[in-house]
Amino acid sequence: MAVSKTKLVLIVDDEPAILKATLTGLIDRGFTVQGADGAEEAMKAIHKMKPSIIVSDLVMPGTNGFELFQEVRKDKEYKSIPFVFLTAVDDYYAKKFGKELGSAAYITKPVDLDELERIIKDKIGE
Repeated sequence: MAVSKTKLVLIVDDEPAILKATLTGLIDRGFTVQGADGAEEAMKAIHKMKPSIIVSDLVMPGTNGFELFQEVRKDKEYKSIPFVFLTAVDDYYAKKFGKELGSAAYITKPVDLDELERIIKDKIGE
C-alpha cells in the first residue's frame, strides 16, 4: 500500500549520518519526510509544515528530546501530533518517562526501519 504524500514525517537527530540514513530509509518506503538537526530547527519546521508525526532523538545538544516533546505539547495546535522517541538511550527509566509524558513510542537505535514504518503507519492512520 502506498503511503499518502500529504502526511509528513519529521525526523529530528543531531547525528548527520543517522538523520540521513533514517530519512533515506523512510523515503525509500514511500514516506514524505523532512529532517531537522536539532530541536531549534525542529520547532521551525513544526510551525512551518505541521508534520503528521515527529520522530526525535533524545540526546541532542541544547534542547533534548524530552524538552522538545514538552515544548511541542505546550501549543494546542500541535498537541495531538504523535511523537516517537528514536534514541540510543536504552534505559528503563528513560522509556518510562517517555511513556509518562505521552509519547506514541520509544524505540532504540540502531533503527529498525520495519518497526519504525509500522509505528508511523499505525499512528498516522496509514
